[in-house]
Amino acid sequence: MKNARRDLLRQVAARVAGIPSVTPLSLGPTVIEANSTNGVAPAVLQNASNKTLVVIQLMGGNDGLNTVVPYGQKEYLQNRPTIGLQQNEILPIDGNIALNSQMSAMMALYKSNRVGIIQGVSYPNPNLSHFQATAIWESAAPSMPFSNGWLGRYMDVSNQLGEQATAVNLQDLVPQALLGVTAQPLSFSSVQRFKVAPLTKNDNQTQTVIQQLNETACSACGEYNTLVNQMMQSGLDAMSASAVIQAAANSYTPQVTYPQNDFANRLKLAAGIIVSSINPKIVYVTLGGFDTHGNQKAAQNALLKQLSDGVSAFYNDLAAQGRANNTLMMTFSEFGRRVKENGSRGTDHGTALPQFMIGGSISPGLYGTYPSLSSLDSSGNLVGNIDFRQTYATVLEDWFGIKQTEVLDSTYTKLTIV
Repeated sequence: MKNARRDLLRQVAARVAGIPSVTPLSLGPTVIEANSTNGVAPAVLQNASNKTLVVIQLMGGNDGLNTVVPYGQKEYLQNRPTIGLQQNEILPIDGNIALNSQMSAMMALYKSNRVGIIQGVSYPNPNLSHFQATAIWESAAPSMPFSNGWLGRYMDVSNQLGEQATAVNLQDLVPQALLGVTAQPLSFSSVQRFKVAPLTKNDNQTQTVIQQLNETACSACGEYNTLVNQMMQSGLDAMSASAVIQAAANSYTPQVTYPQNDFANRLKLAAGIIVSSINPKIVYVTLGGFDTHGNQKAAQNALLKQLSDGVSAFYNDLAAQGRANNTLMMTFSEFGRRVKENGSRGTDHGTALPQFMIGGSISPGLYGTYPSLSSLDSSGNLVGNIDFRQTYATVLEDWFGIKQTEVLDSTYTKLTIV
């Protein structure tokens, strides 16, 4: 009997392990680990609200000065004689600020009142280590007392309040931002990988086989009860999610033509997931390659075009689907870059950076003031004027409708962007 149970558990474990996600899976209410005082809560693939936050992480430290360009400050080209953008390489917003000319699609959204640009975002005593700075942004804790993330803590609170929060992470690596005390995201990098492998026996009887796990849990089999309960719920979650994800990918018809690159493909998949029955609260997408220590101009320009064209296609697709007003995109990077270019025609790690927020229901325009290029810190870096936790507080309270103090370590002045 024990051998039969072990064989069955191995089959289900193999299927669940084929999905690159953390364990236990979290699809709606987190699968609570069974212990002596609680059972296993059922998971649901829906949430009560139809608002979605799409986080776009620009990995490597995006150079904000060549993204949102302070061309009105003479020190800009003085510090960047070879990589600074000239008049024919910018799209002016006003007499002082411009977008990189590779971001024409983003400019079109800006002119349509769909983009807010938050200038000079940083925090006290900014860290210039990729690892540490990323952890700070993802945990929302510069002193780093948290091992979890701000969005994970939000999901914990939301689930406790009875409003189911599902996060979908479109990459293998799970960001700290999505890790809660109990909540975890559903993670995968491609539809092909997010597919439950068939059972070696009775693969057409998926639900029946999984239900057999429950039957093995009995008072005489205490050694198996906890594992069986967790495996059964995780297996059912995985199968339900797999079916929905496969359907979203295979049957979703975009209303626009997306660019042909990996970033745009993941945004297209994100659109299909957003309009599916999973109805996620959070979708997390990354675009890497921004650590531009050398030959920055061409490399960053190509990445910014990917970002701009992908975001534009995604927004216009969701607008055609009637979801633009309840989908909010937010960008961030672990840090900005130094004002002065280095000897390799690149830039080294810096501090303050711009954040973009894009959506159909935002208050558009410029927020904050661009940091002065003539009043730098002792290391030659920009001095920020907006704490990134102000952005998070705004999202938590004005988008998700939850008190910021439930998630953040203090109270921060909100922006009026949402």
